[in-house]
Amino acid sequence: MKRSTFYILAATVFLSACSQKDEPIPTVDDNVINFSAQAPKQSRAASTTTATLQNFIVYAFTHSDLLMDGVKVSRDGGSWKYSPAVYWPATPVNFYAISPDIRENGASTSTDNVIKGVTMGSTDLLYAVSMNQYERATPVNLNFRHAMSRVAVNLSCSNESYKVQVDYVTLRHIVPSGDFTLPNATTSATDSEAVGTWGNYGQRVDNIVYYFDIAETPLILTPSPVDVTEGNLEQSFYVPQELLPFNFTTSGVFSGSYVEIDCIIYDKATGEKIWPTEHTPKYLLVAQSESGRMLFPLTTKKVTSWQQGYSYTYNIVINSTYSIDTIEFSPTVVDYMDVTPY
Repeated sequence: MKRSTFYILAATVFLSACSQKDEPIPTVDDNVINFSAQAPKQSRAASTTTATLQNFIVYAFTHSDLLMDGVKVSRDGGSWKYSPAVYWPATPVNFYAISPDIRENGASTSTDNVIKGVTMGSTDLLYAVSMNQYERATPVNLNFRHAMSRVAVNLSCSNESYKVQVDYVTLRHIVPSGDFTLPNATTSATDSEAVGTWGNYGQRVDNIVYYFDIAETPLILTPSPVDVTEGNLEQSFYVPQELLPFNFTTSGVFSGSYVEIDCIIYDKATGEKIWPTEHTPKYLLVAQSESGRMLFPLTTKKVTSWQQGYSYTYNIVINSTYSIDTIEFSPTVVDYMDVTPY
């Protein structure tokens, strides 16, 4: 296939794992169980933080007895309230908390600490565990962690000669759902090992998953990256999952996990459409549209899966016309410490 000039896909991964400054912890004068809660920091406004955490549900066990069965705890100023009050037993208590109350969104919880039927969407699912707690005069501290993967796509064009009009951005071949099991270990701010596990995944979605639809008002790219999730956050959080390697044939058969971008490239000076053209392969043309289709893998040598608690930002720069065999990468990964994949 004839190679064109370049385009770049830069995948940058962010994770904020440190807790914000703890809220004041009030003392109590009786043996009623009380709570305080902290969530991880996040640089993206849509993610839940300690300041924006509004409610959670709690399951509590003392030995094999169920003490709290999905009790909803809500913010009340600088403290957390629930009703009716539950009192400390003489035996140790294990607490399992989930935020928000996803039972309202069709998911279900169980006394074996499994959240069933979690789906991708706008919910930033958090969890916290506090084990072997005894009666105290201060609230039970719950350190929440993010259970989902946050995924965003940024688009830009720094070629001053081109006007790039984007009609659709989609993701393909993504696992849409799964069950999440909370850990049987305290989720402290300093222990990164106490994490939940995912399983019982739903069938991978092979048809198009609409990540962002701007067909009615096409997006014109500029040198400044545009986050296409802004104002369209219905599918920002995804089930952590393995990503399938991207493969294609010149007959137009594609497989793997990838981003699709339907767009048109114009010559800015003349207004002439320069991509797609009559030479563009039919499998890169969008039916009943003037747009062509660009495909970008979701994987790199280091990023082969979406992990819980990570925020993945795919920075796609469209600076030229497109040929599917000219893919280049420049990814970086940020976790608890900075890591450069290659």
